[in-house]
Amino acid sequence: MNFYTSKCVEDPDWVVRAALFHGHLGPWLIAGAMVGHDAIRKLETPGQWKINVTCWMPADKHRTPFTCILDGLQAGCGATMGKRNLWLRESHEVLADGWPVVHVVRLPESDRPAEGLSYTATCALHGWMENLKPERMEEASRELAREDVANLFRITSMREREFAWVGCASAGQTGTTTR
Repeated sequence: MNFYTSKCVEDPDWVVRAALFHGHLGPWLIAGAMVGHDAIRKLETPGQWKINVTCWMPADKHRTPFTCILDGLQAGCGATMGKRNLWLRESHEVLADGWPVVHVVRLPESDRPAEGLSYTATCALHGWMENLKPERMEEASRELAREDVANLFRITSMREREFAWVGCASAGQTGTTTR
């Protein structure tokens, strides 16, 4: 596999940034970046220090290529493992079918409470990933980037009790990540 060294004319800027950050273009990277972008838009936040993100994945998938979704989330919303507002976790309570679930919580501010979204992989994303041929990885990743995130993930609002799973003990607390 070659490193991502040149932008294709069709590549949106967010795809270029994610691929340069990660080192190559792959579908899990794209899926994570799509979720990150969508979440900060819907939650009306700049991301970075204003959110907590948890990617739930079965323990047997705590390896590449699955964990590449973390780099996509970092590129898409600015949460990072270094800032301690991005986590990879495993829980049978959250995971139902062996595919990733991403929780993104906008931290509370003085004028508005915390709000969260849950992104659960759909059959459409399962199909993309299961039918991917390694020799078509970049081409398939570009095709995936043109999909609607709502076709790839079931997006639902989180209840306040779920915020504890994403580093927020309650809607009024921000866990260990504050700035």
